[in-house]
Amino acid sequence: MKDRILIYQDYAMHNFGLAKMLQKKHDCDLFAIFDVTDNMNKFFQKQKIVKYEKTWFLYDYIKKSHKPDLDYLSKFEKKYGIELWKLASNDRIFFKYNMYYNFSENEILSILEQQCKFFENIIETIKPDFVIFPLTNSGRMEIFYQLCLKLDIKILMLHSTRFGGMVFINEKDEKIDYFEKEIHEKEKNRSLDDLRNILYKTHSFDDAAKFTSQFLKSKKMALKAAINFFLFSKNSNLKTHYTYYGRDKIKIFFITIFWSLKKRYRLYLINKNLSRTIDDEKFIFFPLITEPERGLLIAAPFHTNLIELVTHIAKSLPIGYKLYVKDHQSMDTRDWRSFSFYKEIMNLPNVKMLHHTIHPKNILPKCSMVITIGGTAGFEAAFYEKPTITFVDTLYSSLKSVEILNDTKELPQLIQKQLNAKFDLSDLNNFVSVLEKSSFAFDWSGFDSLAGHILFYDGFLADVEISEKQMNELLDQYSKQLEILADEHIKKIIQHRKYQS
Repeated sequence: MKDRILIYQDYAMHNFGLAKMLQKKHDCDLFAIFDVTDNMNKFFQKQKIVKYEKTWFLYDYIKKSHKPDLDYLSKFEKKYGIELWKLASNDRIFFKYNMYYNFSENEILSILEQQCKFFENIIETIKPDFVIFPLTNSGRMEIFYQLCLKLDIKILMLHSTRFGGMVFINEKDEKIDYFEKEIHEKEKNRSLDDLRNILYKTHSFDDAAKFTSQFLKSKKMALKAAINFFLFSKNSNLKTHYTYYGRDKIKIFFITIFWSLKKRYRLYLINKNLSRTIDDEKFIFFPLITEPERGLLIAAPFHTNLIELVTHIAKSLPIGYKLYVKDHQSMDTRDWRSFSFYKEIMNLPNVKMLHHTIHPKNILPKCSMVITIGGTAGFEAAFYEKPTITFVDTLYSSLKSVEILNDTKELPQLIQKQLNAKFDLSDLNNFVSVLEKSSFAFDWSGFDSLAGHILFYDGFLADVEISEKQMNELLDQYSKQLEILADEHIKKIIQHRKYQS
């Protein structure tokens, strides 16, 4: 019997390349949900690269004038245990990041209802064995993801291992599938230097630096995208997509100019005022997370007030320690935070604000501990025998050097405990060995960068008309890696089948 595989297709084009390879390599029926713009949907409806048994265009099922059915939503929450307001309140479209449109309570509830009914109907219609997700980055996608988990539909989602260039396929971000059931090789007896060499072979900080140096930087592409959008685009998404409400061309033009100037001014103040030196003193390191980002809005929904978090940590420090705070360099793609944000942090008496360009390998050897919401620095700290406190469960939380904070009131005591913790090299060796066994190389950021260049005017325009020639150009350049990606997905399907029987 053929596997019924449903693919949630958004702008992550590696999933389309994956679908192309799966239909060649695996006996399956493919289905797809398209969560894309109107122009992109035209390509997916006409393309002959992938044969889908049935497809759905998400925004055909979400209308603006619709009175919410509160009874249905209440029953849905109770039936599946999915906290809808938590997801909606942290959705980047409904939350504080939307500069174009303010949604009313009824509008949000109406959209939630239509999404939930849409996803329930699809599952009832095709009864998928597996769902391939991009990394969930929106409330709507997270609703469907959690619904599949509750219904025990196996999920195939690509995750980063925290080693640059290495990824793994998993149901959840914080735990390796079937970890207890799989036979793990005996740990390799590697030194800290050996382990650091693995860490820095392709470092995530360097990957991010490369990406931000290229993303939205081409003036030529910016001009082409502007001409395409302002002169030729019908901007139909304004009426069809709730994610585009309020985005008329005049408003987009002036907001784009305003934020471009604001970004330059913010960066000028950042360069002028943030420290580029690390003093000879005892300090705890707290790296900020990119905002908006799934690592904050979805993974840490109750920790979105970063200034409040910094203040709580600063209050909890032992005498003689400082808190060093550093922003994520990927905030360059988010126009940076307001300088008042940084200034409020710098005004705290025992806090120092570092410049975003300082490499973690220059900070981690000198710090006493890392506190992070759930970022990569907490993982890297172990390679320098440093303890970590996280605010949420993460993939590396199983390390003995990591503690999860469950109650803010316990933070002072937990800091003291972690400062006295002893490091276990064999524990790190074992964890790295498991990660190596579970992961494979895939140039995710490189693929996304190439997709942005070929399809999306280097990221300046999402609502694009794609040709099969363009798509084939993208997929052909990564054909070998996409074959490996498909092979790894097939391995994961076999693993799921093994433990289902």
